Amino acid sequence: MKKLIVYSTCLSLIGCQTIENPLTNVSFNAISSSGCAEKPMVSLSEKDVETVALNEGTITKSGQVSASKNIGYTFTATTGQKLSYSTDADVCLWVFTPDNEILKGGELSKNGKYVIQVAAPKGAKTFDLKMSLGVLETAANTPTVLTTNTPEATPENTPEATPERTSERTSERTSENNNYQSSSENNIQPENDISQEQALELIEKWYAAKPRIFAPPFDRDLVNQLTTGNLYTYTTKADGPVAWLEENDAYYKYNISEVKQIINFSNSGRRPYIKVRVFEERYLYGRNGIDRGSSGSSTSNFIYIFEKENGIWKIFDYKKVGR
Repeated sequence: MKKLIVYSTCLSLIGCQTIENPLTNVSFNAISSSGCAEKPMVSLSEKDVETVALNEGTITKSGQVSASKNIGYTFTATTGQKLSYSTDADVCLWVFTPDNEILKGGELSKNGKYVIQVAAPKGAKTFDLKMSLGVLETAANTPTVLTTNTPEATPENTPEATPERTSERTSERTSENNNYQSSSENNIQPENDISQEQALELIEKWYAAKPRIFAPPFDRDLVNQLTTGNLYTYTTKADGPVAWLEENDAYYKYNISEVKQIINFSNSGRRPYIKVRVFEERYLYGRNGIDRGSSGSSTSNFIYIFEKENGIWKIFDYKKVGR
């Protein structure tokens, strides 16, 4: 197995037409595995090309290819950005420029539509391909298990007015780990019909709703509109954060809640997810005024998991992560 990592600059979009590779005199692209030709032997058709929304975060796509069955990924970007990608699989990779030439070296010198084409030198190969317009996240800073059954911990004597207090659901986590993991032994992961933009919009709606959920009128209908599964159950249960606030004449005031950065997004697997960096300034008010221990501002990273309920995407759960 040979780990392949590429860094490039300047990007744009490709279309859905069949992608021909008419080149005859191009130098070998060093990003290909041993046993790979200078150019692909197979032309990609529309159904074999997936559009991906790349940014400075890292996304991972999984698939299975052979010498006759290739997969392509197309993306857009602007001049000066850097393309990075990596895989441990023994596969062949080529990058096509907007004018349908195979990329030679690492520099992307044109705006337009780019394609990454993946094939196997022989037999059938399963791969996990990481892609980014920034520095690739490694195993050390990227969660391999995308489970959010343990929300963010807060002071034990003050249940958080968001579902960010640590819950005791470790048994659920063990049973669901494999549902979120990307395994090289699996075939192509199913795609979900939620885009990065839709995922971000749902998260922003959640933060916009928190002042009405965790303060009067303690609107549980909003919780129902935006959440499902673990997050809905924890937020609305009899001993959950909303009930605690009501019983203790307490509420949260949010001065600022802002998603600062999208770190990662994937719509593959059983449940899609997005990893974001969030800045929030909030204050917990109780019978004796502001609880300083549970108030203030912070910037944290969160992974949000989504699940479709009756045809509508909602937040299933989330977890605070270190990086």
